[in-house]
Parts: sequence; C-alpha cells; structure tokens
Amino acid sequence: MAIEVYMIKVFYDHRKTPINKMLPVSGLDVGERIEMNNDGEWVIPNHYRSQKQKSIRQIGIRFVGEQQEMESVLLSSPDGTFTSTFIYSEEKDIWFEPTFFSSKKNGKKNYYNFDESSLVTGMTNAGQAKLVSMVGSQRNVMGSVRFIPSSLPMEEYEEMVAELYKIHEDLVRDNRNMARVGINSQTIVMELQEQLDKLTSAIQQISATPHAVLELQTTKKKPKAYGRFDMQMEIEKYMNPGKPSYRSRSLLPVTATYENKLIKQLLEDLVQYASVMGTQEPTSMSHLRNISNELDMYFRKSDTEIQCTLGSADMVEDGEIYDRVHQKYSQVIERYAQGERTVREAAIAKVHFAQSREIDQDMEYIELEVELAGAFTKENKYYHHLSSAGMEAYFKYAKREEPILSVKYVRKNTYSFVEPNSLFGEIKLNSAHVPSHVRFYRAFCEEAQKQSEGKYRRILIRGYVRKQPGGIDAVAIPTSSKYNKYIFEFAQILSIQLDGDEIVISEEKQDLLAFLEEELPVKVDGSDQIENAWMGMKQLEKLKGLATKRKEYQRASHQYDMLKETAERLLQLPLFADLELKERMPLLPTQVFLHNPTYRVAWQAVNRIKDEISVSLHVGSHQHQVSTAKVDKIFERWTLYKMIHLLTNEMGWKLDRSPGITASLGRYLQGGSAKASNVPPVKLHWNNWQVEIFYEPRMNLLGENYLTPDFVFKFTSGGRDKGMAILDAKYRDYGSQGEDQWVRDVQEVAIDKYGEMKPRSSKWDTPLLASGIIHSDGEISEEEDSEFPLYHVLYNDSKFSETSTEENTHKYNAIYMIPSKTYIFKNWFRLIMEYHLGEHSVCWNCGEDESVKERKLLTSGGHPKLHYECKACNEFWVKVHCNYGHKLIKHMNNYHLQEQRWNKWYVVCPSCGDGGLSEIDEDFVLEV
Repeated sequence: MAIEVYMIKVFYDHRKTPINKMLPVSGLDVGERIEMNNDGEWVIPNHYRSQKQKSIRQIGIRFVGEQQEMESVLLSSPDGTFTSTFIYSEEKDIWFEPTFFSSKKNGKKNYYNFDESSLVTGMTNAGQAKLVSMVGSQRNVMGSVRFIPSSLPMEEYEEMVAELYKIHEDLVRDNRNMARVGINSQTIVMELQEQLDKLTSAIQQISATPHAVLELQTTKKKPKAYGRFDMQMEIEKYMNPGKPSYRSRSLLPVTATYENKLIKQLLEDLVQYASVMGTQEPTSMSHLRNISNELDMYFRKSDTEIQCTLGSADMVEDGEIYDRVHQKYSQVIERYAQGERTVREAAIAKVHFAQSREIDQDMEYIELEVELAGAFTKENKYYHHLSSAGMEAYFKYAKREEPILSVKYVRKNTYSFVEPNSLFGEIKLNSAHVPSHVRFYRAFCEEAQKQSEGKYRRILIRGYVRKQPGGIDAVAIPTSSKYNKYIFEFAQILSIQLDGDEIVISEEKQDLLAFLEEELPVKVDGSDQIENAWMGMKQLEKLKGLATKRKEYQRASHQYDMLKETAERLLQLPLFADLELKERMPLLPTQVFLHNPTYRVAWQAVNRIKDEISVSLHVGSHQHQVSTAKVDKIFERWTLYKMIHLLTNEMGWKLDRSPGITASLGRYLQGGSAKASNVPPVKLHWNNWQVEIFYEPRMNLLGENYLTPDFVFKFTSGGRDKGMAILDAKYRDYGSQGEDQWVRDVQEVAIDKYGEMKPRSSKWDTPLLASGIIHSDGEISEEEDSEFPLYHVLYNDSKFSETSTEENTHKYNAIYMIPSKTYIFKNWFRLIMEYHLGEHSVCWNCGEDESVKERKLLTSGGHPKLHYECKACNEFWVKVHCNYGHKLIKHMNNYHLQEQRWNKWYVVCPSCGDGGLSEIDEDFVLEV
C-alpha cells in the first residue's frame, strides 16, 4: 500500500448553518502531489488563510494499491498528546482534516468565522506531526509531516523559538548588565577555561582519594569463626542455618557527599551553559549570522571608494589594505586639523578678555530688542565662528517668517523704541572682545533656539554699534529695496537679557579661553572634505570592528565547545558517574571545602565558574516547543521579548524588575495562556528617560470603537509625557504575497488606522511620534531603500499619496526583524530617541553618553554642524540641517534616505526632499 500526499483546496457552503462546528463541503480540488524527502518526511509550508476566502488550502492523504479498510486517519504530535482526526471524501478518494467554524457569522461578508481554537494543522502552525492510520485497534505510523513557516527560513523559526527560552533565562537570571555577556564573550570563556583548568587539576587529585563519609549499610557476608560478634548475622544463622552468606549491617565509606555532588552539579551546569554558547546552538548561530548580516549591510552602505578598494566586506580583515586606506583618511583629517589649529591660534592671539574696553568715537550706544518664538528657519539664519578674519557672529532675520515677531531699537538719550518699517535685517558682531561673543552665543546658539521652542522670548541687547555713514540715525544702514534692510554691526556688547534675566558669564580668563577652544567652531576651507574623510574612516573602522567581533565570537563559540567536552569527560569519571542528583543544591561552604587543600581549590573554582555562568534555567533543545505553535503569534511574542532584550542587552536601558514580565513569558513557554492580558506593561529607564512598552493594549476611541495595536512605546521624561510610538506586527512574505500587500499594510494600518486615531482616554492623549508595521520579511527592503523605505515610507511618493511635511517626518515606518537581522529595530529606536525626542548627543547604539565626544564644525557655507563619536562602540554621527533649515542626523546606517550611491554620506531631507547633487563636493576623491 502506497501513501500519497497532496495539496488540496476544500470549499465550504456558508449558506448552511454549522452543525457541531462543521459546514457542508461544497467542493474539493486536488492539486499538486508532495513528494517525500530523503529523511522520510513530507515537508509542507504554512499558507496564508483569510476569513474572506470560502476555501481552505491544506493537505490530503490518498492510499494507493492494496489496502486494508481504514477506520480512521489522523495527525498526531510526536508525544501523542495532540491528535486531529481526518474525514474521508469518497468522490475524490482522499482523507483530509475538517475545518471548524464558530457560530458567529460575519454579516458584511456573509461567511462564518474560523474557530480559532481548532484551526487546520499547518495553517498557522510549524513543527512535526506523525501521520497515523487505525485499523481495528492497530495503530500504524505511516510517516512524518513537517510544517515549515512560509514567511521565514526554518532556521530562523527554530532560532526564534530557542531565543524565547534564552531570553527567559536572562530575565530569570536578573542580570542587570547582560551586555557583558555579548560584548566580552571572549573574556568570559577565557576566565571559564582558567577556572576549569584549576578544577580539573583538583578533581584529578580528589578522584584518587575522594572525600567519603561512613554510612550504615546492609550487606551479605560469609560466616566466620572469628572476628567481631555480629548480632544480625547470628540471628540470621539461627533462623536459616546452612546458608553460604547472611545479611549484616556495617559502616562503609561512601563518596556521595555534598561536596562531590556539588562539583558534579557545577559540571552539569557548565555543560548546559557551554552548549548554549557553543557553535551548534541555534541562538549562537543566529547571533553569528546577525553580525555577518550587519557587516554586509554596513558594507553596502559604505562609500563606493571603500567598496571598490575592499571588493567585499570580508577583505577588511586584510591588514595591509585596511592600514593603507585608513592612513589615507587619517592624512586628510590631520591636514584639516592642522589648518583648524592654525586659524584658532591666530584668532586667539588677537582677542581681548577684559569685561569692558575703551569705546571708539565711531561707536554709539543702543539697545536692540528682538522678540521671537522657536528655532530659526531658512529665512532666519545664525552663525558664529572663528576664522582667519577673527571672531564673527551673524544673525539674519526676516520678520515675515516665524519665529521673529519684532525687532526694535532705541538710541542713547532717546526715550522710545523705534520699530523699523522693514521685514528684513542683519545683526552682526565683528569684534575681538571675547565677553561680547560669549553673551551673543548664549543668546542665539542652537541650544538656546531649542529651549525657546513653544514659548515666547524677548532678547534685549545693550551695547555699542559702529556708526554707519549715511545710516538711519547713524547706527543702521538701510538698503535700497521696497522695504529697508537694517544692518546693526555691534563692536561691543555690554549685556544681554533673556525675558528680563541677564545672561551671566564668567570673568575668568581661563573660562573665556575655554569658550574659544571648545565651544566656538572654526571656519576652515575644505570642511566638506573633512566630513567625507571622517565618515569614510569611521565606515572602515566599523567594518573592521564587526569583522573582529565576528571572529572573536566564532573563537569563543569553539572554546565553549572545548569547555563542554572537558566537563563531559570529567563527568564520566567513576567518582561522578554513579552520583545521583535528585535536587539542586545551594552553594554552601563546608569544613571540607574550607580546610581540605584540594577541595579548597575546587571550592574557589566552583565559585568563580558559578559567578560567570549563573545558570538558572535548564532547557534541552528537544524542549524548544511553544505550546501555541501558531507561527504568527510566536513571531509577535518573540518580537516583544526580543525588543526588550535588545534594549537592555545592547542599548543601555535598565529593566524595572518585576516578576510579571518573566512569569508571563514562562507561562507562555510552558503552555499557559497566550492572551495579551497576561502580559503586563514593561517599564525601562535610561537616566531621566522612561519607556513603557505595552502589548496589545485596548485604546478606546471617540465613540464606541477601540484599537489594540500590538506594541505601544510610551515615552516620559521628568514625569512628563513626551510621546508614543506604535508598531503593529505583520507575519508576511511580501515576495509571495506581492508588493501591493506591503503598501496596503502600511496605508491601512500605519497611516489610516493608527496614524489618524483619536484616543478617548487621557492615558493615550500624547503626541504620536511614529506609527509603523514590523514584519518578518527580511528581504523586501534589503537592497532598495528608496522603493521600500524602512523609516519614512513617504520617501516613496509613487506608492503613497500623502506628502512629506515637517509634521509627518519619519512618522510612518515599515521595519522588519528576524533573529539574524535585529539591527533594523535598533536603528528605528535610535530614530525615536535622537530625531523625535532630541537626544542626539547620546549613542543609542550602546546607550553611552559619557563616552560620547562632541566636536563643533562648520559647513562650507559657514553653518554649524556637530560631529559625535562614541569611544565605547566607535559609532559616529553628524547633526546638521538641510538647505531649508530642517534637522538632519547622519549615521553610517542612516534612517534618512541615502540618495547618492557613490557617496553614502548624502541624504534626502524627509521634511522637504532637499538633498540633491548641489550639496555634493565632487572634488573629493580618495586615491588609494
């Protein structure tokens, strides 16, 4: 009898009413045949099902040739705890699993909903099942059917499930510095190897003369005419004379002591830990692939010069090529640095530090009042720098554009302010007087602009301006235009008030000198080239760092394999082979551990190893089964806990410890309820920031409706709400389902559903920073960022009608995450923190702020820009503005669109689309 497995499509008659949850079959189409593979399995992908469809695509079984009368056919889980019985279609001669429906009918679509508690096997599940036939009482296993995820490679799915257990172990472990495990894995394995060597030496001596205790035991002995009188034996001899041996009780040494058992327990823990960290564990393979994928991503996003020079990402490990390219970048940077030092030193040599200086006859005292609200825009520009001409400050304003509300002035010995009948003007400070520049900088710098956002401010400048020949009142020069353009050129500023409060500055020369050396940027020719060189060098260093990290992780994984082999070899010694551990024992010092020299060495090694591994949960790979088994739900839960794990493990956030989150994951893994109500909100904090992560919260809307987004991030700082971000999980294979499905998911969910929602509860009445989907297709956006943008879908104006504005910048996202590609989520979260919430001086790759070095530079047009370098993880980024004054933050892995392929440093402004060829310095080419 032969068995054939087919893909079939079963049609149900929704005009009828379900009886016992079943509808009549209205049709059945038999499709392609599934061949058995070399492992004796039928491998079948999950498929997508929709409530809108009146047919189900599933497997059918047909028996060919001579066959016994089948009483039933069923699918059974490997352990037999779950079975699903098939029904038979005589017309098609095929067995198939029935679909069950709820009694609730969808009125609009006129169909019955699926009974979610008993879906057809393989519709949303992944795993192995046995195909079983019953003939009488005889149970025959005919083969195995393996259902694999359709939207994920099987290895990714297995790693996803394994990671749930690993994350649970980390949560139970309560390791507040889990990043240490990932960052210093090489250091940890070396420490473990050193301690295991000491323990091995001690065990070899212990095995020769192990510690033992006397235990009263019953044995059989031959009767002897001499020796110690044994009452038990004499009684036995009297009752059963003539036997060759009799029972006797005596004290015998046994090695099953607490000390020996504890050493065995530690060795078993080490085997378990080394297995998890070894080369064959799914989580280790996933982590290694994640590093490799991140390396490839950074190589794709590196400049063409680097790509052409290296040829491939792996070639960064070639020391000769790396050193040659790195040296070229370093030389460009050093030339610029030398020019910057020369300009700064020359400018500082000419300055004056006195708080007041003698007034020239061509100067006149005025008071100038500027009223504004918010940061400067394209028409209101400010720059302040050192150059070969000395110290210069310049503020160009246009009253027709916010934030300028008014500009007016009063001269000495006059009694009222004059507001010029002009829309335009300039305020300059050309002076060698350092205190004047400090005051001006404190009033108008970017940080001061940021602090003025959302509030009205009045700036009053008191000082001396140079008299202008032919000027208005001899202090301001009008230009010949429809409206006069007033130019006020200050030579000395005596004081500046902000809303009536005077800006207080230090009078110490060293503090004023520090302002010139550390705060005021230097304008030097070639500033764009230095930025390109910095970026290129940091791209190269990033590639080198990831390649080194991958090699170290591979080396550490192999060393863990050797640790496991050593520990297993020790466990096979006679001393441990027969020891039975019935329960876990606490780590307690004993007299033997403290006073026996050999056991003392073992005790010290046991403690050191225990500190490193902290094993708290033991799960074999065969136990990596999640009871719910629905792949889309597993993807949701893995996404939730992986995001938490990344934030705490790699990005510097601390988990406000609560047993709730650990218990909810534990219940999920052990077969408990998978309901969202069983997952409490997760609270994380970083310095003064807090983020609360909600899983499927109920958001009541105006009216009677409500929404339940999968993940909501609510951000607060200093006890004040700062906004929230929403991600909705989509288990998708867009390559199979089509690009239109991607567009629909973004438009209908991210933009229409959550982007436009009006929450009723004050709990959710906070600015919506971002609304997006997080899906499982790791291929769709990998190469074509412009076609399927991750962090700002409105870059693609051919697929979405909504126009990019300052209000919706980076608001709508479509990111993905799978075990081997988690860096996308990290970049999305960095976008929220530094772009939306303004924390751009923190390294959100690792969570460091004290290790971040800030450098203030100028663009070729003289506008300020900030370079940031993290000494902890070697991350590099730049904060600038586009030509229209919109904020841009550039990274080696940008969340802005990288338009220019030859130089990945140039990006398109998400607010206005600025960022074309006009920005690019085409003269900069690095010759290697």
